[in-house]
Amino acid sequence: MIDTKVSISLFFLASLFEIGGGYLIWLWLRENKRLVVGLLGGLLLSIYGIISTLQPAHFGRVHAAHGGIFIVLSILWGAFVEKENPDRYEMIGALIALIGVFVIFYTPR
Repeated sequence: MIDTKVSISLFFLASLFEIGGGYLIWLWLRENKRLVVGLLGGLLLSIYGIISTLQPAHFGRVHAAHGGIFIVLSILWGAFVEKENPDRYEMIGALIALIGVFVIFYTPR
């Protein structure tokens, strides 16, 4: 049995590390930030990979469901960090992805 609160918390935590790490590498390569920014991004991405292993399912299911959470948090990252408000289609797509997470990961088998 999956502890839903723990599992969702792990998905959110993993997504924050993945998005944050990717963003730091983006800043390093696209915005000419210092190498240490890129290295920190790589460290965060490594931690994301470790957090994902704590989910109680096989790799494919975990990463498929994680993709939906990643989509939602990426939209929120854009809104809060980059100050780019999502349009209605991004919101609709994020909702569809979130529904997919629950179908993929939390539907009883």
